[in-house]
Amino acid sequence: MSTDNNAGWVGIIPALLKAQQQVEAVEKASKNDFGGYKYASAEDMITASRIVLHENGLIVTKNGWRVIRAEDGESAPLVEAVYVLAHENGSAVMCTTQYPICTGKGRPEDKALNASLTTGLSYFLRDLLLIPRCDVEVDQRPDTISRGSGVRNTPKPSSGTRKSASNQKTNFMNLVGAWINRDPSEKDTAEACLKILNLHTLPTDGTCSPKQFKEMVKWTEEQIENNIEPDTILRSND
Repeated sequence: MSTDNNAGWVGIIPALLKAQQQVEAVEKASKNDFGGYKYASAEDMITASRIVLHENGLIVTKNGWRVIRAEDGESAPLVEAVYVLAHENGSAVMCTTQYPICTGKGRPEDKALNASLTTGLSYFLRDLLLIPRCDVEVDQRPDTISRGSGVRNTPKPSSGTRKSASNQKTNFMNLVGAWINRDPSEKDTAEACLKILNLHTLPTDGTCSPKQFKEMVKWTEEQIENNIEPDTILRSND
């Protein structure tokens, strides 16, 4: 996050200090049923931030955004958003953030852009208010499990087989998310993954073998390549 108009901070800092002192960790109220872990969603982070900001006379509003494309044509494009942080006394500063646009096979850039804008705002608010680390995006990654202690613990795989299974599972979730136009971390994606596994009579508790996940990756790729609408298969499996 970069900022300018430093003089404007004079009228904002006292209120922002109080907001940082009041804010608490955002509860991990959302659950990824497929991965079996809880996470703090972007919506929860935004809602909690808005409450403490408003209590201290502060507002955040988006002033615009633009897409920045890499010159090499291979790196993921970035969305740069400009936010205005203002106080009711009239003080205001401009803050700029950047976040990657994660497009995928079958997932149009406009939907990926909207997801990146939402996630970028969540990160901006977390950094602005120094909200205790909740790993919004990290906890949502399909290959990461949030432990009951509240501290992320991602042990190294004990074997190549476990690592391969994790990679294939991640690929599977990413493809399913692209197919249904949802972020891999969203509940809709997890539910779609479970339906697909059920459709193929495979375990739904995350114990599929690397080969089984790889087969599901191939199956999902075929649905995307053949322009099969997800509803035609997933609804029939309800």
